[in-house]
Amino acid sequence: MKVKNGKDFWAGLMFAGTGLAFVVGSQNYPMGSAVRMGPAYFPTLLGGLLAILGAVIFLRAFFSKIEHSTRVFPFRLPVLIAALVIGGATFLADSLFKNAPMAEFALTALALGLFIGAFGPRAMFVILIAVVIYGYALKPLGLVISTVILIVMSALGGHDFRKKEIVILTIVMALFSVFVFVKGLGLPFNLWPGE
Repeated sequence: MKVKNGKDFWAGLMFAGTGLAFVVGSQNYPMGSAVRMGPAYFPTLLGGLLAILGAVIFLRAFFSKIEHSTRVFPFRLPVLIAALVIGGATFLADSLFKNAPMAEFALTALALGLFIGAFGPRAMFVILIAVVIYGYALKPLGLVISTVILIVMSALGGHDFRKKEIVILTIVMALFSVFVFVKGLGLPFNLWPGE
């Protein structure tokens, strides 16, 4: 059987893989029932639905009337192998990092960055790394600086970098984040480092 639509092929694999990962990952928790849901109920149900949707989209790739190559995005096998080796070594040597959590964090971040960089164009890699850095930087650097880092790094992933637009967007988004999440909703975010 020949793959006719590469976009459906890869999207179906991604959806099915993500759904199955949630189903398998939630099996360590009690399931419960529809009346008394346990912690595994929602991820298992949603993961199962996502896996079924992925399987349908995956199968549609073989019968689609729209022709797309499976080379939808660039794939870099050496980068993927490096990511798996670094990530696997970090996982297996977990006991070595008890006194050096920053080294483990750095190696894990490197493995994740390489894994993301193995797939897709540069823009996707830069934006996903920006989101990961934002998540890790939020607590130590505060909401304002993390938002600045997120917006500037994401802008670097685009085709053109206009300084004036980026400065305006950064100021507006930082103020928006502070007023909505901290002042409006009362979420306990640090605004600045050391708070």
